[in-house]
Amino acid sequence: MSAGRACGKLKALDAAFATADAAEPPRKRTREVVVGRTDEVPVGGRKIVQIDHLSIGVFHLDSGFHAIRNFCPHQGAELCKGTVHGTHRPGPAMEFTPALPGRVLRCPWHGWEFDIVTGKGLYDDRGRVSTYEVRVNDAGELIVMV
Repeated sequence: MSAGRACGKLKALDAAFATADAAEPPRKRTREVVVGRTDEVPVGGRKIVQIDHLSIGVFHLDSGFHAIRNFCPHQGAELCKGTVHGTHRPGPAMEFTPALPGRVLRCPWHGWEFDIVTGKGLYDDRGRVSTYEVRVNDAGELIVMV
């Protein structure tokens, strides 16, 4: 890879991490759908639900409940069946700076990575998957806003 392409790739990754760091909330949606109870999804767990034509993964992270579309934009894999882990920020060789612990979802087919909280793809500056707000009502029900 040429130095110019490597530099461009590094800038794209920096942009991806900047978006993940900002952790913008999901786009406002108005329809509330009860998808289960909080006790069905322990911390570190997930539940995949079908709402009309949408398949959505509801994840219980240390920061709370988050929902992301169960569709990888690369080749259509069921994204939410992938592994959840952290990652490292780009940096010099042999220098590892941990980032986004427990909130990176890796596609089970080809390894594309997405931040569960923001939906931002960590492979370039434009990639993204839809995210959905999750609320918990007084009865302990999980409500996804679609």
